[in-house]
Amino acid sequence: MGPRLALLLLVFVGALTSQDNAPIERMVQQGLKEPQAMGFLDALVNGIGPRLTSSDGLTQACAWAQERFTRMGYEARLEEWGTFPVGFNRGPWTAAMVAPTQRTLTIVTPAWSAGTRGRQRGKALLAPTTVDAIAASKLSFAGCWVLETPRGRGAGGMATEVRQALDAAYAEHPPLGVVRDSGSYRVWVSGNWRIDPDKLPTLPLIDMIAEDWKAVAAELTAGKAVELEFDIRNHFKRGPIPLYNVIAELRGTEFPDEWVVVGAHIDSWDGATGTTDNGTGVATTMEAARLIAACGERPRRSIRFMLFSGEEQGLLGSEAWVKQHQGELEKISCILVHDGGTNWISGIAGTAAHQADLKRAFAPVLALNAERPFTVREVEGMSGGGSDHSSFLAMNVPGFYWDQKGKVEYVHGWHTQFDTYDIAVPDYQEQSATTVAVGAWGLAQLDHLLSRETLRSARDTIPVARRLGLIFEGESMKVKEATATSVAAVAGIQAGDVLMDLDGVKLADRFALRNALMQGEPKKTMVVERAGARVSLVLQFER
Repeated sequence: MGPRLALLLLVFVGALTSQDNAPIERMVQQGLKEPQAMGFLDALVNGIGPRLTSSDGLTQACAWAQERFTRMGYEARLEEWGTFPVGFNRGPWTAAMVAPTQRTLTIVTPAWSAGTRGRQRGKALLAPTTVDAIAASKLSFAGCWVLETPRGRGAGGMATEVRQALDAAYAEHPPLGVVRDSGSYRVWVSGNWRIDPDKLPTLPLIDMIAEDWKAVAAELTAGKAVELEFDIRNHFKRGPIPLYNVIAELRGTEFPDEWVVVGAHIDSWDGATGTTDNGTGVATTMEAARLIAACGERPRRSIRFMLFSGEEQGLLGSEAWVKQHQGELEKISCILVHDGGTNWISGIAGTAAHQADLKRAFAPVLALNAERPFTVREVEGMSGGGSDHSSFLAMNVPGFYWDQKGKVEYVHGWHTQFDTYDIAVPDYQEQSATTVAVGAWGLAQLDHLLSRETLRSARDTIPVARRLGLIFEGESMKVKEATATSVAAVAGIQAGDVLMDLDGVKLADRFALRNALMQGEPKKTMVVERAGARVSLVLQFER
């Protein structure tokens, strides 16, 4: 243990209260001296890789997690929550412009979409932009790669009638595939799992980074003959594909039938290895479990570790669990969900009724690292957001989503080709795992369950996350980038804008922004500071 970690440990131990904190001290010693959070992450995202719901990778990851929990001494099991009609496994892919010049291209395809029939080479052409032009040129689509722009619908997007005409033309004269402009240096992965196993997709849909797409389009615009070559190995697997949540339990000594739940989602999108979303949360959850097991004692109240799947498709695993276990919900004190990437856990927010209990439970965490302080915040009502704690909040169970701070831009890796192991920060991961372990232990030691009084704000009626699609400069509220076709970009938010207030709420930091986004109606007014002036913009989210 280095001198800095030794000093942190000395300060921490000196700050403990007079109550019996030997288990907590042992957890912290383990977390600082022999951290294994990055080892769990490495095994998950490098050893197994991406974990799309319905993929073999997810099945392998669930089995791996169950085995690791069992090895720690937990009662671990897999609980099936449902099935998907078709499984999807993404194999390797390559993409290149081979004429008139050679260029390697950065692409991804949606999950549950068609790949190529081996290596396929063909001419490229720009998609017509009017219904009449489509009708006149659709015969030329066959055997070609068709470049479409712009991606998506809405402001600046493709008109509905043009979209419908193109789809009809593709069905009549199938091209080799469709190549779409991502509008950014990133490609985002998504996909629709609701497909018929007897009517599998056959047309490759390829999303390409803007720089590469524009280079290809420029050659075509100049009148040159362009040839593209793709080899995309996408594989369907006939279902039903059984899907699981991983559950591990440590029974309490006084209240064995009451629970503190620690959770994360183990599934990911599959354009990279699913590190930020959510390998980092799985790793801190499993490291917290290891630290608690290593302390050698049992808490007063039971602790349950849960790794959900199907989160990326709409919180499916956690929603199914709460519906299947409604009789247990009144005995769950709370759930702590880590799904915010690799930045260090900097705080937790609860209602006024939670403040005394949270401050007591997290008192040891306050002294864990003076350079990265932890704060217990008070909020009017707890917001659901877009992760698995929302499923519990919907059933009136206190669900907490950690506050986080740090140097890593979450959106950079979120659902993109950059979501790989190197994005994780070891120091952050280690501190977060220790925070989770100590906090969960403290909540399990309370004399009572956490209050459910006025748990939800009367204004908090939106059950899903409202994502702006912004990248900020450092920890400021200054916009670095508004991602293409995002709600922010459509509203007119630009690089250099500073977010000031949302529907009259002053945006002092990201936490204020997140809470304000989750309140009220889907149509909201954002005020930004731009070149010294204040500009009002309208955000429109889906209902």
